[in-house]
Order: sequence, then structure tokens, then C-alpha cells
Amino acid sequence: MEFLEVQLELFTANICSRCDDARHMLRGIVAELDNDRLELDYIDVVERFDYAVEIGVLVTPALAVNGNLVFCPLPEREQLVQFLKNELKA
Repeated sequence: MEFLEVQLELFTANICSRCDDARHMLRGIVAELDNDRLELDYIDVVERFDYAVEIGVLVTPALAVNGNLVFCPLPEREQLVQFLKNELKA
């Protein structure tokens, strides 16, 4: 059975006070899960405004998985960890 990569896109803004915490949290979760299938990219909503609107980002931080917005804003850490574990099982 072949497993597909899970592409995570964290949408942030420089003026967002919660975005730094979100970056650190997600970086830590990806390291904790220690799975080479997780790919984490950071998307600045100012630089990539059209893409952020296309995805449906209304507030930051927000998270898209495989091109689909799943959290806007982010949930608590435990819920996010469980969600990513489930994504890795799919």
C-alpha cells in the first residue's frame, strides 16, 4: 500500500500576533509526529492574497491540508495532533 504525502499550508500574516505561536506549534507537531509524509509550507496572506481568498481564508492563522482549508482559525494543539494522525492513516 502506498501512502500519499500530506501537504500542510499554514496561512499567516506578519501583523497577526497568534501566527508566530501557530508556526512554532505546527513545526513542533510535525517534528513530534516524525513522519516524512508531512510537508509544511508557510503562506503569507499578503504576498499570496489571491490564493488565500481562493482557499477561503478569512482569518489567520489558518491551515489547509492538500489544498483544502480545514481550520480557520486553528484549533487547540491536541485537536490538531489528532486530526493530523487521522490524515496520516488515510
